[in-house]
Amino acid sequence: VSTSQAELGWISKVHVNRPAVVRHAEQIKKWRTVKGNWQAAWLLKAVTCIDLTTLSGDDTPSNVHRLCFKAKHPIREDLLKAMDMHDKGITVGAVCVYPARVTDAVNALKAAGCNIPVASVAAGFPSGQTPLETKLAEIKLAVEYGAREIDIVISRSLVLTGQWECLYEEIRQCREACGKAHMKTILATGELGSLANVYKASMIAMMAGKYIAVWETSCTGNAVRRRTLHAPAGIGMGLIITGFNWHTHKHWQSVPAINWHFKRCSVFPVFENSITSDLMFGVCLSFSEPFS
Repeated sequence: VSTSQAELGWISKVHVNRPAVVRHAEQIKKWRTVKGNWQAAWLLKAVTCIDLTTLSGDDTPSNVHRLCFKAKHPIREDLLKAMDMHDKGITVGAVCVYPARVTDAVNALKAAGCNIPVASVAAGFPSGQTPLETKLAEIKLAVEYGAREIDIVISRSLVLTGQWECLYEEIRQCREACGKAHMKTILATGELGSLANVYKASMIAMMAGKYIAVWETSCTGNAVRRRTLHAPAGIGMGLIITGFNWHTHKHWQSVPAINWHFKRCSVFPVFENSITSDLMFGVCLSFSEPFS
C-alpha cells in the first residue's frame, strides 16, 4: 500500500476508547467454545497453524532436527487413527528458528521429505535494538539460507516517540529485503504503551508490510506483559484489520503469539506428550472450515 505524509498524518490523531474495548474483551471471554464433534477438528486445525518454534541461546543442530521431526509428526499416529485423520497429512504450519539455525532446519525437513516452510526471526529479534542496516543484512542472510518467511520485530522506540514515518520506512525496507519470502511484522503490543499506539503501529505495519502479529511473549521471555486472544490489544487489532480489509480489498491476518496452557483445556492434554506447553504457537484468527 502506497502512503504519503498526508496519509500518515491522520494516524497521530487516532484515539481509542479503551473502556469500550475492554468491555468487548470481557464479553468475548464469556462466549462458549466449540463443543462436540467439531472440537477435535478445530484443535487439529489449530495444530496445522502452529509455527513450531525454538528461539533459545543454546539451540544446536540436534535439537533443531528434533523440532523438525515433531513438526512433521505433531500428533501421535494412534490418536490420528482413532479420529480417522491418519491419512490427512497433519503437520504444523512452519518451523521457526533464529537465522543461524535456518540451514539446519531446511536440511532436516528436506531429509524428512516434507515441504514445511522454515520461518526465521530477524531485524534484531526480540528487542529490535539494532541499526537498520544490520536488520536488513540479517533478513537477506536468512532468506539466502532458505527461510521462506521472515518474522521481523518493529523498533518499539519509534512507536513510543511517535516517529510514524520512520517506522513505515523501516518496515518497507525490511519487506523489500525479504524478496519473495513472506514477511510477518511482530508488534510486541505489551511494550507499546497504549491501545492507541497498538492501533497506529498496526496501520503502519499493514501499509508498509504484509502480515502483522501480536507478540506477547516468546521462549526468551523478554516481553513485559502477556496478551491472549481475548486481550484488548487483540480485539483492537481485529477491528483494525477488518476495516483495512474493507478499504483496501486485500486480505490481512493477525497472528497472535500464545503460550498454551494445556492443563486448562479439557482436550489439549491428549496432545500434551506430542507438543510441549512452552513452545510459542502462532494461530491464525481467520479460519473458514476445520478440514475440507
